Amino acid sequence: MITLTSLFSRGDKTATDEAYYTAGQMALIKARFKRKMSGRIAGWILISIVSMGFFAPFFAPIDPTVRGADAEYRRGAPQAFFWWDEQGFSLRPFSYTYTKAGTKLNFKALAGGNLDALDAMIASGALSSSNQNKYQIDREKRRYIEFFVKGWEYSLLDFSMGGLDLDIRWDRHLFGVKQGQIHLMGTDEDGKDVFSRTLHAIWITISIAIVALIVKLFSSLLVGGVSGYCGGRVDAVLMSITEAVRVIPSIPVYLACAVALAELDLTSVQRYFAIAVIIGVLDFATLGRRLRTHILTERNQDYILAAELSGASSWRVIWVHLIPSFSSYIIVDTLINFPYVILAETSLSFLGLGLTEPVNSLGVLLQKAQDPDIQQNMVWQFFPVLVFVVLVMAFVFVGDALRDAADPYAEDKS
Repeated sequence: MITLTSLFSRGDKTATDEAYYTAGQMALIKARFKRKMSGRIAGWILISIVSMGFFAPFFAPIDPTVRGADAEYRRGAPQAFFWWDEQGFSLRPFSYTYTKAGTKLNFKALAGGNLDALDAMIASGALSSSNQNKYQIDREKRRYIEFFVKGWEYSLLDFSMGGLDLDIRWDRHLFGVKQGQIHLMGTDEDGKDVFSRTLHAIWITISIAIVALIVKLFSSLLVGGVSGYCGGRVDAVLMSITEAVRVIPSIPVYLACAVALAELDLTSVQRYFAIAVIIGVLDFATLGRRLRTHILTERNQDYILAAELSGASSWRVIWVHLIPSFSSYIIVDTLINFPYVILAETSLSFLGLGLTEPVNSLGVLLQKAQDPDIQQNMVWQFFPVLVFVVLVMAFVFVGDALRDAADPYAEDKS
């Protein structure tokens, strides 16, 4: 018996089928990606981290450079904020006043050669690194957290290029305290805020990955497109170069390039772009071969023949007709390779061959974390390590979800 409900359900199913079979490739990828809960959660985490990195000066309460270093709170532990304590509950979050515990030394007795005073100083631990990290917390003095506080001026958005001078500057920050500074993740040996440095390091590392992937993408499109479309000797020569690049281990090449860069008098910005270009150029081979295979298959299709008969040049056929037919895979492959490029930059900086102090990058901060003094006495400087792991894992989960969504044979429409 056919009911009204069954007719409506059949109509909905028919409309869904029509929408599925008439949808474009990007729409299908988007629909499949939404069904991946792990990819969606990782995507929101990734967007949050990248946004905090891009607007790091706004989210960071303290200038991450030497100008913002707190000389009175060097090697300081993280300063938490609370809503209640023994004094009662507060609607506004607050922190406490931290003062460094001074070491009582009898310099007069030491100058007089009194060995008992020397023994007392050694026994008190005044010379040990762990005792230099001790601070007294005055729980009677609350420091209330304020939002959109006025602080150091920074460039919010800089569109200056050529003769155009359009630098939007601001001096407001998301949070802070009225008097002094608050260090959510403590400070390093110079008094620089670890939390602020980490936020700035996120964008530096991601921007290097973006530049490297752009270089890689254009190199892959050029080599793969020309090789696949032309074929013959051009294909043989280009693929020979590609195979040679693939079989050479990347680390020795990075080491050689780092040594060559060390011989040049480069600024931090120039070294930054040089590292990004090196990483991108050396990582084009895999995507270039895949593009070449796709174009070899597609170049004999009817629409390519029609474009050639219409008088389109070889470059127009490659860039306007062949490469767009492979655009979804290119986008997915680029996102999947994001964490590997980040790992490459971080590895170089970790080994001391990439960016160095005082530049803020995750690799530089990870390199500092291997110091035995930090591992024993300043474990809060492992905060950048945690952020790095979360960032890479978020990219991995998003990349896996996109790869499955871009595969039309991974699952059916149901």
